[in-house]
Amino acid sequence: MPKGGERVKSLIDFSRLVNPLGMPETVRSALAAGVQNGLAEPLDDDFSDLREMIGMRHRAAVSQIAVASAEEELFSLLAAASGAKHALVPVPCPPVYERALKKAGVSMVPLRLSPKHNFRLQPGDLKDALIGCDLLLMGNPAFPSGALLPPGGLLEELDEWVARGGWIMIDESQLDFTYGGIVNSVWSGIRRVPRAAVIRSFTSFLSLSVCPLCYAVGGEAWVSEARARQFRPAVAPLASCLASPLESLLGFRTETVDCITELRNRLIARLRRISGLRPLPGDANWVLCALERDDLTVADLAALLYRRGFIIEPCIDGRYFTLALRPTQDLDRFIRVAREILMRRKDYQKLLPL
Repeated sequence: MPKGGERVKSLIDFSRLVNPLGMPETVRSALAAGVQNGLAEPLDDDFSDLREMIGMRHRAAVSQIAVASAEEELFSLLAAASGAKHALVPVPCPPVYERALKKAGVSMVPLRLSPKHNFRLQPGDLKDALIGCDLLLMGNPAFPSGALLPPGGLLEELDEWVARGGWIMIDESQLDFTYGGIVNSVWSGIRRVPRAAVIRSFTSFLSLSVCPLCYAVGGEAWVSEARARQFRPAVAPLASCLASPLESLLGFRTETVDCITELRNRLIARLRRISGLRPLPGDANWVLCALERDDLTVADLAALLYRRGFIIEPCIDGRYFTLALRPTQDLDRFIRVAREILMRRKDYQKLLPL
């Protein structure tokens, strides 16, 4: 709450990942029809049609697919089903990783990424760090850098460790916002590894806050064990309406990626002109920013922005924060307010109009 009890009329949350294009019409129509006409009885609480459609996307069998309403549930179920004791996690990482591993009873072993490399993994980092660990959990795009993993190089580095019994869990929940959302997936290289799984999500990509949907695709025995530990139904019954519209997402995915790329490039260029902010390059639907000011922390900046109607989430020792890519009007408003907070009036007035 702002000081003095001041209330903000509307908040723009830059910590929440969204699709600036909103929900595609085919998905909206399918959900509306499900609400208006009702769902087929009896409910298939295995969601076989939905899982079959998802499996076709990855050339995987229905038995290799598990669905859920939240990525955290899949992380936790898979970690518990693996029987692993120690999970290597590159950090900084999303808080959901640590929570999920704790629920599964798996201890987290952090691999601290260096700001010298913009928090990106370097060749050889994983090989040595995985000694003594039996599970790897990491993102693609990676958090917080937004960098895509090179599937070939990653798998070469993990080959020996996997052969000794290691388990791989890759969070690709935001990969659909990048070019080559299927080509860039590590699934193409690990699909024949029985102790490997990839987690994907439609929730933010399709704006499914009303009916969250994510899934895991992985080794059949591992996924089956995870599903056996899951409460039924795994997702909201309304999700069964999504099997058909998932067949025709190619055009919407292309529009989304083009939109995200344009927004990201434009936002980075504008952030570079704000004194004290240094945006870092990435491939994801968010931008990592460094605050390079001696008189202000990210927590201070977050408080000032909150009073002006914005939410940002500090990460990494209070000097960095991420900005989710949102519709143009939200980004314009943020840039305007950030200039007013971080720059002298005479300096930001010299900049080109928004």
